[in-house]
Amino acid sequence: MVVFAGPEPQKYGQLVLVDHGGGWVTAYGHLAKLVVRQGERVASGARLGFTGGSGTDARLHFELRRDNEPRDPLPLLPPRF
Repeated sequence: MVVFAGPEPQKYGQLVLVDHGGGWVTAYGHLAKLVVRQGERVASGARLGFTGGSGTDARLHFELRRDNEPRDPLPLLPPRF
């Protein structure tokens, strides 16, 4: 479920937050264009937006959070990611 989709003026530019349940949230920042809205249910692999320079330069900021604390996503990714 998309719990936030819009501008975040502090450091993320256009930001999407997806709640996966169990306290897990993923954050996708510095998007040039959003294609989802707050409250929308999204499937795994769904497009959330397009990367670009809505923050300081063209890049994608990805963050994994558990109970509002940042977590290292690497242990949860496939070995050859």
